[in-house]
Amino acid sequence: MRKFVVPVLFALLTGCSQPAQRPSNPVQPVASESDCLQRDGQWMQLGRAPVKQCLLRTADAGKACSDSAQCEGLCLAPEGSQDGVVVGGTCAADTNKFGCKQRLRDGVASTVCVD
Repeated sequence: MRKFVVPVLFALLTGCSQPAQRPSNPVQPVASESDCLQRDGQWMQLGRAPVKQCLLRTADAGKACSDSAQCEGLCLAPEGSQDGVVVGGTCAADTNKFGCKQRLRDGVASTVCVD
């Protein structure tokens, strides 16, 4: 009986945590310059690759967050935060994911560099 109860309790307990909610209106990717400009975006090279992409402003900029899954863009740690520390963050002002940024995942800050 115990061999059955322990796995069932574990499954019930781990199923109780709620995943981070995606915003109700996430920013959709833009594939062409004309679509980008129609959405008031900037068509530009964002990373090292010589490929242009659309940079969009986010509607939830500055909103409190603890994970990027809660934002249209990234959830960023406050300036001066230490990696590995639990902090509260804010949603980024735009959709740019390139460069070195201190992102939050489950409230924990970590610096990630994307070329």
